[in-house]
Amino acid sequence: MKCGYAKMDDGNPRMNISLLAAYEYPYQINVMMSSSGKYGDTVYCRYFDEFRNEIGTAFEAVVFPQFNAHCVLRNGTAFMSLSDAPTGVYQYPVPIIDRTHSEHDHFFSVCVAPIYGREPKWLHLAELFEHYKLQGASHFYVYTKYIDEYSRLLLDDYIRTGEAEVIALHDPFQRADDSWQFVQLQDCLLRARHHSRWIAYTDLDERLIMTEYNGTIENYLRNISDPRIGEIQFRQRWILKNESLPMRYKGDKQVGKWMPTQRYRNTSHVGPPGHTARCIIAPEKVLVVGVHQVQEFFDDNFRHRLNPEEGVVRHYRDINSGEWWKLWLPMVENMGNFSLTDYPKLYNDPLVKNVKDRIRSVYGGGTKSMTKG
Repeated sequence: MKCGYAKMDDGNPRMNISLLAAYEYPYQINVMMSSSGKYGDTVYCRYFDEFRNEIGTAFEAVVFPQFNAHCVLRNGTAFMSLSDAPTGVYQYPVPIIDRTHSEHDHFFSVCVAPIYGREPKWLHLAELFEHYKLQGASHFYVYTKYIDEYSRLLLDDYIRTGEAEVIALHDPFQRADDSWQFVQLQDCLLRARHHSRWIAYTDLDERLIMTEYNGTIENYLRNISDPRIGEIQFRQRWILKNESLPMRYKGDKQVGKWMPTQRYRNTSHVGPPGHTARCIIAPEKVLVVGVHQVQEFFDDNFRHRLNPEEGVVRHYRDINSGEWWKLWLPMVENMGNFSLTDYPKLYNDPLVKNVKDRIRSVYGGGTKSMTKG
């Protein structure tokens, strides 16, 4: 493993332990917490059987990397907890998620950044799912902080059909909504390890896509010849979005009109290498992942940066959210001229059809029988 990892500081105050999940691998158990400011702390792994009875004595561990404690394996363990002392009070134990299988359940999956904010998410969600499914994704790890009830109906439908799992982010501590992404990045890395061979990290409004490469993202990943490649990095193109999406479904015509890929075309120049990039990673080859790239690889694995001719991120950016138009748009304009671009023709018609079909199957013919909100 390479040395020199610098922790990600999310700017939040030190917190007590709050657990998110525990993952058992063939070689260790990783316990994931949501508490900020614990990096480098000594904590104690606490082991529990299927009846939540504690097994043996606590194991001393150090929080490394951020949010993550490495614990030794112990026979009969079904639940895990952490504490600041080897005895006494511990956090409510969480069940172990089995990641001991030698074969991956999925080849290509998607990690969706924490969902929050007031804009309705149902149309964004449907387009995200159906876009990446066309690119070969078979599973989605979706993280939510806040999501409106109406959009949650659509998300629940993808859970029902076995295409998604949802991780609700919550603990008793106060932090900015966007700070939850630091937790999500590390948890999805652990959650996907030994479960998905490749995972794409993406926001709800981002569409990673191949450009001149003749094939899908899955095709590209299956044709990687160097086994040391642990990250594929995509450069950004921002597509300006200046409206909120509809609150409720009213029919196929409305969906086709308001899908971000169909409605917005004003596209920035490609951002410089590494600038707010997005990545697809192989979880077994990565120790720490940041918002825009891997921070630390295992062994001699490395990053491959795509040329824009191979692939880019089409980022349908709401310019009014967080005053992006004032804080970031001038910098993006300095990167080069804007132009009008379209979602790739090869996938456009299947995408529109699949989004319409899925939304119609969830919300039916409209909202006449729904309570307005």
